[in-house]
Amino acid sequence: MRTTILCILLFCVYALDTKAQTIEPEVNENVELMSILARMAVYPEYKMDMAGQYIKDMDEYFKSQTKHPAVQYMKELRNKYGISFDAVMSMAIHLNNQNGTFSLIDEEVPTLEKRWGKVDKTEFLTQLGNFYKDSRFNDFFNAHKALYEKGLEAYRENVIKYLDTSWYSAFYGKEPQEIFSVIIGFCNGGGNYGVNRHVRGNKKEVFAVVGYYVDKDDRPMYSKDYLPTLVHEFNHSFVNYLLDEKRYPGHVKDMEQAATGIFELSKWAMAKQAYGNWKTMINESLVRAAVICYMLDNDYKPEEVKQELSEQIQRNFRWMPELVSLLRKYEKKQHKYGNFENFYPHVITFFSDVAKKENEQFKVLN
Repeated sequence: MRTTILCILLFCVYALDTKAQTIEPEVNENVELMSILARMAVYPEYKMDMAGQYIKDMDEYFKSQTKHPAVQYMKELRNKYGISFDAVMSMAIHLNNQNGTFSLIDEEVPTLEKRWGKVDKTEFLTQLGNFYKDSRFNDFFNAHKALYEKGLEAYRENVIKYLDTSWYSAFYGKEPQEIFSVIIGFCNGGGNYGVNRHVRGNKKEVFAVVGYYVDKDDRPMYSKDYLPTLVHEFNHSFVNYLLDEKRYPGHVKDMEQAATGIFELSKWAMAKQAYGNWKTMINESLVRAAVICYMLDNDYKPEEVKQELSEQIQRNFRWMPELVSLLRKYEKKQHKYGNFENFYPHVITFFSDVAKKENEQFKVLN
């Protein structure tokens, strides 16, 4: 009897743990610093100009710094190493800032985006520190705390409170091994990025760095419609590692031939979305299909699900209806597989079949 009671208690604790992660959106000075610096270096993805008065404030405040060496250095990094999009945000969360002296965090496992690999980090950190001090960046950041809080509150009330974090463990059949966090990038407009870090001695952290935009009256335009974007970003931590060549070389080997062919036929559309290789295409496919499963599991209206599916097809994830069907079959038989990792060979088979079908169609057309 005591054993039974103990098992029940342990089950209750486990069940509670699947819902234990309370996510609180935050603003991060390093994120603002990196995104504003990228904006000044004319990175198009950081020049969407969707933040109303905040954009006007930053352009006015930093106009004397447009020719700062750090700005020119950022332009060189983009041209030479492809530093752009999520690579900018990856660096942001890997920074330590001690009164304007920057260093990289000490990590258990390196997670800084690989495009930074050949960059002279000492030179970069020096340039960044000089810009931070010369522009009096901290003064700008502190002067906008009220604006940041307004955005955070809007995100809390209109997005975060609707997120069902327990869905992830239920769907993937494993507990999150990471800490989920949301950072609003107030300069990021419509850009959203999933980045992570693993500080030594701590759990790995997964960040959804989400964009910010306002209406004509400077009110944040967050609503429940934004939730699938957040669900998307956190899905990556359950999907991407399955194509890690060091951990799953068999997956990579078995997927590569089929996925490379599909990617060649999709390269133009994927490049427009900053997806530069077949692994990213596969991971994005799964993450986007999982978002639709989340919507179905959380009783979204049929027209909302249909709209999401249609959007993914328009983005040239043309296999999305069939991939969603595959994941729904997985959900129904999850007791058989235990978790998504065990089901992954079926995902490989799926994309092999897509490749064969598209190759046959291509031969007919030629």
